[in-house]
Amino acid sequence: MTKNQIKNLSDFVPLIILTISAIILVWTIMTTEYVFQWKHIVGLCFLPIIFIAFRLRHKVGVLVSGLTLLLGLVSLLSYSPAVTTTILTFGKNEDSQIPVFYGQPIFLLWLLIHFIVSGRHYVAIATKKYWQEIFSKSEAEPFR
Repeated sequence: MTKNQIKNLSDFVPLIILTISAIILVWTIMTTEYVFQWKHIVGLCFLPIIFIAFRLRHKVGVLVSGLTLLLGLVSLLSYSPAVTTTILTFGKNEDSQIPVFYGQPIFLLWLLIHFIVSGRHYVAIATKKYWQEIFSKSEAEPFR
């Protein structure tokens, strides 16, 4: 197995984490008194989109999984039965507090893992050439 193959396989780590979390979420909701919330449904809808994106183009799959983690970070989707949104503020009194963090802390950890294993895919993301390369390829690149 080459170094590039190992790197490409490591890009699936966040997807595996999200899939396991989704399975635990569905199992917990089916066996307890928890019910699906809209954030759970959004998260479960994003999961097949990530799989399809990885199947079509590896780099697009990485970007879609990163987007999913960002949406989870700002609490627009969730893979945990009890949705907990944490708000950290800075300031002495309640009237002048500045928000520092709003979201689900577990997604911060997952996003950190994602950037560690897949950060190379985000180099030069703000350039025109980067997006031209993504949209110019006409054939699929499954599992590259």
